[in-house]
Amino acid sequence: MDKVMIGKMPAGAFPIVIVGSMVKGKPNYNTLGCYGLISPAPPTVYIKSVKQHYTNVGIRESGWFSVNLPSAELARKTDYVGLVSGNETDKSKVFTSFFSSAGSAPMIEECPVNILCKVIQTVYMPTQQNAEIFIGEVEEVYIKEGCMVDGNIDLNMIKPLMITGTQYIEVTGTPTGDAWNIGKELIEK
Repeated sequence: MDKVMIGKMPAGAFPIVIVGSMVKGKPNYNTLGCYGLISPAPPTVYIKSVKQHYTNVGIRESGWFSVNLPSAELARKTDYVGLVSGNETDKSKVFTSFFSSAGSAPMIEECPVNILCKVIQTVYMPTQQNAEIFIGEVEEVYIKEGCMVDGNIDLNMIKPLMITGTQYIEVTGTPTGDAWNIGKELIEK
């Protein structure tokens, strides 16, 4: 057998998303690596986030969140909003926010894909860093013009940011920076 045991860590490449919520009247964003599809009909997704994260406060209060898929070009800002807490840092100006009349979660104009979700269930996971899993029904999806071919999303145009281990990568596998590190230069001293 040509296999090597690497431990109990997830292996592969996973999408990085930026989750948005309104907290105390301001857009707040947090970077997450735990996001996925639960059902295509009705369209339902999940995000997992540590309960203490500031973004979670807004999700719990409003019942809405956005999932924003950043392109590889946004790696530094994406990393930054995951490194600093909205409780201490105003992240409302890091990106250009836009809103829908359907829900109260901010979405990021610079991200090529935006998904507006209404919370339909919250699952608490006290054994996993006191995490919350927000299950959201997709209410609206926005795609940047020019990022679709024949009605399908073109990943070559979107260039979604992925993570493998501690490395951000493009879908092609090209490294774009060290996770939890490249955004540090944006932190004000």
